[in-house]
Amino acid sequence: MLGRLSEAVLEVQQCEPRRGIARIDPERTVEVAERMLGMEGSRLATATGIEVRDGIDVMYHWCIEPAGVIITLKVLAPRPAMELDSIANAVPGANWIEREIHDLLGVTFRNHPDMRRLLLDDSWPEGVHPLRKDFDQVSDRPPLPATQTPPDRPDLQQPEAKNAPPKQEGQGRKYRTVVNIGPFHPLQEEAEFFQLYVDGETVVDVDVRLSYNHRGIEKLNESKTFDQVTFVVERVCGICSASHPLAYVQAVEEIAHVEVPERALYLRTIVNELERLHSHLLWVGLAGHFLGYNTVFMWAWKYREPVLDILEITTGNRVNYANCKVGGVRRDMTPEQLKEIDRVCTDLAGPAEMLTKAVLDDPVLHARLKNVGVLTPEAAKGYGATGPTARGSGIPIDVRRDDPYAAYDRVDWDVITAPGGDVFGKAVVRLLECFESVKIIKQCVKDIPGGEIDAKVEAIPPGEGIGRVEAPRGETFHYVRSDGSNRPVRHKIRAPSFVNIPTFKASCIGLQIPDVAITLASVDPCYSCTERMCVVVDADSHKRMYGFQELVKISQEKTQRMLGRAKSRVRKEW
Repeated sequence: MLGRLSEAVLEVQQCEPRRGIARIDPERTVEVAERMLGMEGSRLATATGIEVRDGIDVMYHWCIEPAGVIITLKVLAPRPAMELDSIANAVPGANWIEREIHDLLGVTFRNHPDMRRLLLDDSWPEGVHPLRKDFDQVSDRPPLPATQTPPDRPDLQQPEAKNAPPKQEGQGRKYRTVVNIGPFHPLQEEAEFFQLYVDGETVVDVDVRLSYNHRGIEKLNESKTFDQVTFVVERVCGICSASHPLAYVQAVEEIAHVEVPERALYLRTIVNELERLHSHLLWVGLAGHFLGYNTVFMWAWKYREPVLDILEITTGNRVNYANCKVGGVRRDMTPEQLKEIDRVCTDLAGPAEMLTKAVLDDPVLHARLKNVGVLTPEAAKGYGATGPTARGSGIPIDVRRDDPYAAYDRVDWDVITAPGGDVFGKAVVRLLECFESVKIIKQCVKDIPGGEIDAKVEAIPPGEGIGRVEAPRGETFHYVRSDGSNRPVRHKIRAPSFVNIPTFKASCIGLQIPDVAITLASVDPCYSCTERMCVVVDADSHKRMYGFQELVKISQEKTQRMLGRAKSRVRKEW
């Protein structure tokens, strides 16, 4: 792979069958990005910024599927200016990635289409970057702003706010209505702020702001031991609390060249697939509620309970399992526990099939979800979408198959895809993946070998490693660098929502307001039980038009209207 970039490569630092690291000419950054994106199966996973003596090293991590190859291309932003050419105009998925690096490390990306702040609050002082080594978490922490605009007084908002999206050509006129979804939303675990610019009922532009609840985990991990970091990353996401620790420990195990015991690999697989069942059934239930199918909501969550029960029996918790560690797992499973896991999966197969047929055979859901929120394969690749979001667009990528880890290459299963790229396709993928998860778990329970569960790693040598895991929402990506001490020098985390959420730019424009909400939910952008958001305000009168409950209601009413029309047609035909 690196041979195709030979004229732009200044130094090859690692060249192995599945991993390549090279430093490239900063003057050719955009050219190289265009060439990488044009390669078959290539996508930009993320980029890591790390402070070095001469400036900031920016490492663009490219994944090549289904080969399972990761190419890391390093570019130095030299002191004192610390500037680089942006690749966001060539690779849409780099937009947020470069804005994040600018916020946290201070690299300026020339010709970037939108260099507004992404993570840091607008009140954060200029020139203070929290991931710099000289940042003091006490003395450099800025005070909270003296005043905040009350959320119930939209008339106090400035028409051209600091975080307003840059206007595109043809967008000079004033939009009549802005729909604010967030920062707190019952369909989002993390606080995110969506602004829908609408003309009548049609969405003509979308803007997203995130990190209202930025916890500084990457900075925090620089002060934790390698073992302590495992517990911290469990808290990145409750529904992915097996995926993040596994991705992290795999990155550290790559640095230390650890051979994990076979039994531990099977145990890791079982827990991760139970988590996938738990996540997908949760999503199906909430999607049913949002569409007005509350029976689907109750079914899905009823059948999810035994999965959570078995996770609690085997790990001690329904979420945050604290079972993964560098070199293996912390706790074994008894024969009785494995037998119970097999029973739960067997009992789940029938209800899951009934639930799947109820959803996929419903003509109203076909009418409601098909051709809604379409994400084309080209757009999915450009944004670097992963998981069901990409597979729902017919792109057959799955880290479990493409870059095998745990015991996934020891069992038989299929990668589920769906054509069309619409909301219905994403639902199909998640429902059918439940059957694949059951198949994987039952094979692991049957074939799990005996032996040790921990390689007992004592120290981590200098080096850098990458860990990837197919979380329920998509690829979780962790980069770790070690200097030989007992703490990571740098730990970069990229959750799947970070690359899936920006796809709304491609899938939501042109939709009606009731359809945008289900398109937002279709990528599963982290859930929350907080319900204090979603207000539609008339731009002229500044009066509140809709709250979240009203938007749920109009979504459900649209479904009911379609159901009524379907019943009317049946009566006429009869």
